[in-house]
Parts: sequence; structure tokens; C-alpha cells
Amino acid sequence: MGHVDHGKTTMLDWLRKSSVAAQEHGGITQHIGAFSVRLSTGKQITFLDTPGHAAFLTMRQRGANVTDIVILVVAADDSVKPQTLEALKHARAAKVPIIVAINKIDKDEARVDHVKADLARHGIEIEDFGGDVQVVCVSGKTGEGMNDLEENILTLSEILDVRAETDGMAEGWILEASIKPIGKVATVLVKRGTLRIGDYIVAGTTWAKVRVIRNEAGVDIEEAAPGTAVEILGWRGDPIAGDEVIQAPDESKAKIATHYREEIRDRESAVATKAAQEQQEREKAEKENTEDTPEPEESGTKIVNFIVKGDVVGSVEAVCAAIMEIGSNEVRPRVLRSSAGQVTESDVDHAATSKGMIISFNNPIAGFIKQRAKDAGVKILDYNVIYHLTDEVKDRLSDLLPPLISTRVVGEAEVLQVFPINLKGRVFKNIAGCRVRNGQISRTAKYRVLRSGENVFQGSLDSLKHGKKDVDEMKKGSECGISFEGWDDIRQGDQIQAYEETQEKRHL
Repeated sequence: MGHVDHGKTTMLDWLRKSSVAAQEHGGITQHIGAFSVRLSTGKQITFLDTPGHAAFLTMRQRGANVTDIVILVVAADDSVKPQTLEALKHARAAKVPIIVAINKIDKDEARVDHVKADLARHGIEIEDFGGDVQVVCVSGKTGEGMNDLEENILTLSEILDVRAETDGMAEGWILEASIKPIGKVATVLVKRGTLRIGDYIVAGTTWAKVRVIRNEAGVDIEEAAPGTAVEILGWRGDPIAGDEVIQAPDESKAKIATHYREEIRDRESAVATKAAQEQQEREKAEKENTEDTPEPEESGTKIVNFIVKGDVVGSVEAVCAAIMEIGSNEVRPRVLRSSAGQVTESDVDHAATSKGMIISFNNPIAGFIKQRAKDAGVKILDYNVIYHLTDEVKDRLSDLLPPLISTRVVGEAEVLQVFPINLKGRVFKNIAGCRVRNGQISRTAKYRVLRSGENVFQGSLDSLKHGKKDVDEMKKGSECGISFEGWDDIRQGDQIQAYEETQEKRHL
């Protein structure tokens, strides 16, 4: 675990002798990757690579809750950052021991002593300063120190006596869940027991008869031992990331357990709904009894509707959390619905009806879906990198913000005398005889009239004359006659200002 771009995936890449880091979109791990590494000693360690980007908070929390040891990765050239502290918080909350890996020591900008001091300043009691937290200096790029890290992990696991029974009912945790063309898939970390093809398992309010077990290399296997992360197919309902997995003796027991959990969930939901209704009624009664309470202003906030689809549940959670942090009291997003899986015709129809947009994250989009969206006038935001997506959402919301209007005075004139002119019959119109004090007065400018410093008129000119001749503009020092459209209460001594407005696009 650690801050974004501190080299977590590169370290695992070196351990696995593969190219995971290069394959990640934008160089950022998008969801929990589970990798088993067989060390030179013959022992095997399963690593969970959690995303470091701020939007993937729930994934990091989930990762800390299911592990035996947390490797806290800190870049030697960047030191302790917000997600470093957040990862530390999750590890402490889950009561999981920590090994600190100071990465990127191959860089010229590396400052190992500074990083150690920062760690101590944030309450991490490292061995260098008399504590019990091991610190290993490594380079995921060159491999320097990586063998030491392996040894430290094995040493700490022996001290902690990390072991699990291979016999008995299997137990584990769902790390990720998604819907693929082959069906509903859950990445499960087996914690104890051995999971085999044909076993019945329960997770949350759904169950599965294990139809396929697939390792991280995409190879189908017959069984998964403790400490192994595998993909499981055969789910009857939608598995949810973070749920505990337990084995059931048979299909009947699996159904009974699921039914029982559904009843508990429904009861708890009913209790929560009733409590919320009662709270609303109390608040309403209190509001009605409060005297002299001003009426709330009508909200002028513009709402942009989104439907969010992603490759896995964790990605969907992260995207929803990230976009809901965007907005202001003038414009904000609203997620109408979200789920793992590809964009469907129903999603397009829903977006068209609600005049919303669809977010497709880390997902292929079928050609006929793109065409249907185009025909319906629905925009699909298709992205693989979270911060690129949030940038576009910001731009979309910013388009609805009213522009920032600024004014610049381009000319000033003083009314020296007012002449009533007979237009027709007994209809008179006041003409202001003026002298231009600054800048220039033109027919096309906008105007305001100030009287004793107070704005008494704002509008446009009806006429601009020099003598009896209509003119387009008059410059400083010249005298002219001015009348205004729809306003005739001009008086001697009034100050006339010509100004122009400029509009500037605003951004969230």
C-alpha cells in the first residue's frame, strides 16, 4: 500500500519478472491485483496490489482488512504523502503489522534519512529509532534490496506464526467482483481450507456452486489452497467486493444461509427506513413549531445526471466517489444508477430519458451501443484512467456555470445642460448636452448614468449627435448631444459612463 506513483506495482513487477506496471492504464493500478510470487526459497507469498490514487479509498481499505502483513511503500524522492498516511490508518485499524519499503533509492533525488524522519514524525516507530517496524530500502526498477524485503516478510510471518489449515471448510474474502461475458466473476482470497470445483460457497446474500477456479495467469485449476487469490465462477446472484466467503456443506445449506441473510438484511433495512422516516417527521414538526423562521431559498443548483458502469465493483465505487466530490452550490453531479458490467441498451435509454450521460470505466463498448447512444443524443464518457475521467466530468459541469462577467469603463461624459426637443405635437424628449471627460463615447457601447454616485439608469443610447449631425463616436474634450432608449429623466450634473462587458468561462 502507499501513495500514487510511489512504485508499488513496479516492485511486484520485479518480483514476478513480468510487465504489470507497463500494462496499467496511465501507470496507475486501477483495482486490486492479486499475485502469487514463488521465492528463491521455494516459499510462496501472495501480494495484493492496491491502487494508490485518492479515488480508490474503499479498495485500499478492503486490501488492508484481508492481509497478514502490509508493505507500506514510500518513494525515497517524495517521502510521506496523503495516501501513505491513509494506508497507515487502514493498517492500524485492521491491526495488521507493517513493513516499510523505501522505494526508488536508485534515483539521484532519493533522501532516505529524510523519509525515515518523516515516518517517525507521523508515529511510525521504525527500528532505526528504537521501534519495532522494519524498514527496507529497495529499488523496484533495479531490484536492489528486493531479496532483503522477501527475507523480512518471511521473518515477520514466522514471528507472527502465520498459518492456516488446509483441511475443513474453506473461508475467504471477495477482493473484487465483476460481470464478464462468461458470467458473474469474483476474485476470492482463500484464507483457510481448500476451495475445490463443485464446492458450495456463500458470500453476503448470494451463493455459488464453484464452476471454474482460475489463477492469476488465467489458467483453470482444480483447487485453491490458503493464501491463494483466484477467480471464481458459478455465482447465482451478484457477489459484492468486501464480503466474507464461507463454504456450505451442500446446495440446500447454501440456500438456507442466503435466505436467512436476506431476511436479516430486509429487517435491518425496514428498521433503518422507519427510523429515517421518524427522524424526518420530528424535524418537520420542529420546523413547523419554530417561529419567525425564514423560508428557505429555492435551490438554483443545476444537476447533471450520470449512469456509471465499470469493469469491477471496486472501480464503480471509486468512480462514483470521485465524481460526487466534484461540483459546487451552482452545479453538481447525481449518480442515477451504477453497476459492474458493460453499457447496455437499458442504460442508454435511461440516460436519454433523464437527459444524462453514461460513464464507462475500463470497459469495452459494443458498436451497436455506441450507435444507439449517438442516435439518442447520449454522451458516453469512456475512460481507463480515473483522473482523466474526473477532468472531463469537471469540464462538463463547468459548461453549465454562468460566465464571469467583468466590465471596463471606456468613456465618461458630464451632462452640462438638458434640452427638451419637440418630437411631434406635444411630445418632447430630453437631449443631454455633454462634454466627454475621458475615453470615448460611442453608439455601440453600453451605458449607465450616475447621480450623486448612485446608478439611476443602465441601458443603450437612442441617439448621439454632434450639432445636428448623427455621429458614431465622440472623443475626449468634444461636446455632443445624447439621448437614451426608454429613459428621459436625465438631469444637469449627471455623470454618464460608457462601458463594455467581457465574459470569461468559469471552471470548477
